[in-house]
Amino acid sequence: MKYKVYVDQMKCIGCAQCYAVCPNKVFMIINKKSIPQYMDNCVGCRACIVRCPTAAITIMPRDLEAPYAKFYAT
Repeated sequence: MKYKVYVDQMKCIGCAQCYAVCPNKVFMIINKKSIPQYMDNCVGCRACIVRCPTAAITIMPRDLEAPYAKFYAT
């Protein structure tokens, strides 16, 4: 299953904990912020969510993304 990774840039402090703990190297640190650069590598292990000190990361299965987007678009 593929996952969509979101990083709230307002909460991200650029600590790079997500980068350090991610087994598949999904994240890059750009301009002192975490960016999910390689989302296709995400397996949904949630290690980044557990490690993030500011709760800036959210992971959602991509097959759930479309129904929610359609619901909130109205």
